[in-house]
Amino acid sequence: MNSEVNNVHKLEAVAQSNGTEGTAGPSVSPAMAETNRDMSKVALIVSLLVVVLLVIFFFGMNRNIAGLTDEVKSLGELRIDMSALDQRMVRMEDELPGKMKRIIAHDMVNEMAMKAAYLGNTLEDEPLRAKMQEILQSLKEVRGSLEQ
Repeated sequence: MNSEVNNVHKLEAVAQSNGTEGTAGPSVSPAMAETNRDMSKVALIVSLLVVVLLVIFFFGMNRNIAGLTDEVKSLGELRIDMSALDQRMVRMEDELPGKMKRIIAHDMVNEMAMKAAYLGNTLEDEPLRAKMQEILQSLKEVRGSLEQ
């Protein structure tokens, strides 16, 4: 036993006693070699599945990014539409008070013309009737200019 302990530290002595000079280790049994081949096949299949999953993941992300790009483009178009709407609102705010004043003035002139026509028909004094007809004629002219 003492000689075996001394041989442990000397690789050459151990290799000579086993009769396997120049080999790195014990020979591999056929079952172990077959298991190693089977494990390499499993590793190859797993790596191929990983590649397939990465391709699927890549195309899924690519589609999502393309969708986001379309959304960003539509936001740009929306911004343009909003600026056009703002311009229309400013223009309406500038033009609307003038139009509203003209409409209100037109309605008031119509009301005054109706009252003048009523007074012209109810007055018995001829000079007053003539004056009311002149006023009615003037109101019709004003109404005509407001309609334009």
